Amino acid sequence: MVGIVCLWDRYATPYLAKYEELLSSQGVDYEVIFWNRLTEKGKTTVTKDGRYIYLNQFCASGKKKMLSFLQWRSNIIKILKENHYDNLILLSTVPAILLEEYIIGRYTGRYIFDIRDYTLEMVGLFRKLVMRLVNHSVLTTISSKGFLRWLEPSNKIMVNHNITVDESVDFDAPHFANDEKVRFSFVGNVRLDIQTRAMLISLGRREKLEQHFYGRVLSNCDIEQVIKDYGLTNVFLHGPFGVEEKRRIYAETDLINTVYVNAERVEDIPLGDSTPLPNRLYDALIFYRPLVTSRGTYLAELSEKYHLGVNVNGFDASIEEEILDYVRHFNKEEFIRGCDELRKEVIAEEKQFRNTIFQILKDWR
Repeated sequence: MVGIVCLWDRYATPYLAKYEELLSSQGVDYEVIFWNRLTEKGKTTVTKDGRYIYLNQFCASGKKKMLSFLQWRSNIIKILKENHYDNLILLSTVPAILLEEYIIGRYTGRYIFDIRDYTLEMVGLFRKLVMRLVNHSVLTTISSKGFLRWLEPSNKIMVNHNITVDESVDFDAPHFANDEKVRFSFVGNVRLDIQTRAMLISLGRREKLEQHFYGRVLSNCDIEQVIKDYGLTNVFLHGPFGVEEKRRIYAETDLINTVYVNAERVEDIPLGDSTPLPNRLYDALIFYRPLVTSRGTYLAELSEKYHLGVNVNGFDASIEEEILDYVRHFNKEEFIRGCDELRKEVIAEEKQFRNTIFQILKDWR
């Protein structure tokens, strides 16, 4: 049996679904361990619902948060020992680092390491631990080639795109009419990074744009208060959505908001912001919707190379004009051609990833 270790709940781990689909398609039995983070102190318990195991444990904030993580480590090791999994899938870097000694001691060559974001890899010791996990894995997957800027080279590393090979396109690119408002949509867990916040406020009273936010508002996101404090009139919050609703959402969207970095100047953008690829990139390729992207990121490089949208800085005083100028001069044919080219490359890499996983799972059966 395969054990999948998550540091969050299911909603915060959308990439779990791909692994479940792959495991089920190959007849490999598995269980998933979630951390159900309690907001109040109480007794730690472990509950199970079918193949899903829930570690119900309080998570402190601030300086005491590390203590909660160490308690999580102890509890997870206990669960792993009790269930005697043959193989593991570790979803994201932090849980893998916390379990590093135990994993390498008992599961060398028998786990998949899934890297989702930059954490502290430029710190020498942390990077050394990450690469140790990479080199002892059967496979390490990355969700963005931008991560190769801070990972050391390894033949264990393979890109795992947030797309499936059978996602076909039956949308058309938007038609921008001069007299219609431009619907500008953020789709995903709602947060306000520094540039996102600056752009939200800057555009918040403009009559030619509507800003729409689809998704769960994260606990540390104060977007509702920002709307109230600044009297923003063109911002609409739609709340959580299901995957099946994406078609409707993008049918009502003209541009996709992928502005998310925590820095005003390009040279100050942290690696955690400059190297990931959001799911919204793949939405753009599938639903033919242009991106508005932060300059200085790997996503912006792809956007420029494949003509996927307009790159901006959320602090630009001229940001509305930059967006509207892109809309006025939108080259539909060039945009569609770029989407098709990148989607073809992504799907080819995705097929390679799936074939590799199938071979691994064949050995794990």
